[in-house]
Amino acid sequence: MGSRRGPGPGKWPRRLVALAVILALVPGCQLSLAQFYIPLAYAATGLCIALLMSPTPVAAVVGFAVGGLLGAAVYNNSLKRQIMERQRTEPRGTK
Repeated sequence: MGSRRGPGPGKWPRRLVALAVILALVPGCQLSLAQFYIPLAYAATGLCIALLMSPTPVAAVVGFAVGGLLGAAVYNNSLKRQIMERQRTEPRGTK
């Protein structure tokens, strides 16, 4: 068997370019705690309900996933409502 010495010489430039692209795009991302906590809270609730109904690992995974999706939809809907309210309050000629 050959020895493992890490990635070959051709992989380092790719990784550096990927890291540079990620670092260049990070300032454009608008992150808020609600983005993570709302879906996480729904996922935890879905996990608990699923485990109460059927205490199996499959139920735990399904409950967590469905709860997380529901939480993401709730967060997305709240964003949409905020955007619609901003559009209503802005005067028409400012765009």
